[in-house]
Amino acid sequence: MQNIPHKQLGPREIAALSSAYIDRGVKQDAWEILEIDIDGALLKAKIRMTSFFVSPTDPGGFHLTIFSTQEFLAQLANIYLHVAAGFETKCRETWMRECAISSRKVIRDPENIRVEIDFFGQKHLGDSLAAMANARVYDDQGGLFTARLKGLLRA
Repeated sequence: MQNIPHKQLGPREIAALSSAYIDRGVKQDAWEILEIDIDGALLKAKIRMTSFFVSPTDPGGFHLTIFSTQEFLAQLANIYLHVAAGFETKCRETWMRECAISSRKVIRDPENIRVEIDFFGQKHLGDSLAAMANARVYDDQGGLFTARLKGLLRA
């Protein structure tokens, strides 16, 4: 690795090096869950982006970000934990205690994002329900993210 000299950055230098997506674009990203199928420990869902920012430095156009992915995985885990606990409406808090997401191959299709979450290790802790899960997020073009989640439905 190169020896990087000491450098003081002011607002102009910070702006020149900053990601437009992280500064402004993330606030434009929105998604919706189109369908969910729960069968035991397996949840399958279809997601679509309702609005999104395209980075000026990405010649490929749209790409799904880890930020949006974490949001909809948290929402899907929230829904699953409520269903697993026997609820039909959201009546408790869910906490995502851990989330690790790996981008394996870029997801480019904003209209057809598929999610499969395998919930395992479910355990009742008093009035709470804890679970771990492995997730795959993918599109029909070969894009793939993988994730490992740990969540808790609190009393």
